Amino acid sequence: MASIHAVIHCDGHLEFREGTPDSVDEGGLPLHADTFIIQRAGWGGPGLHGGKGPACDLADASLFNGTATSVVSALGGREQSILGSLVIGGDHDQPGHGAMVPCGLTTAQQHLIQDVHRAVLDHACADGNGGGG
Repeated sequence: MASIHAVIHCDGHLEFREGTPDSVDEGGLPLHADTFIIQRAGWGGPGLHGGKGPACDLADASLFNGTATSVVSALGGREQSILGSLVIGGDHDQPGHGAMVPCGLTTAQQHLIQDVHRAVLDHACADGNGGGG
């Protein structure tokens, strides 16, 4: 089974990718200090974490990503401003160690992210901010 992670680009586009997210190394350790918990894993269930995503160029890395900011908030993450693209990956408890281990998103998590992303975009359009009226 392939490891899947989500990327919300600066333009608001959601993409699911195979492989290890750029925000963690091959051993699953965070590469950036700005990796954060969106939903804490517990009771045997998976969690979600976010981190800096790939940037097309330096200017993209500093753009406010309103879609990603709203998705993180709607998923229960702490209020914060997301700059640049955002990678969302899964994680789970490592029994007996208390450490979180990064892993791919479950199918249910992928559907949840997709549904929340769609709702955020629909809300933006209804408010007149998405250009769709």
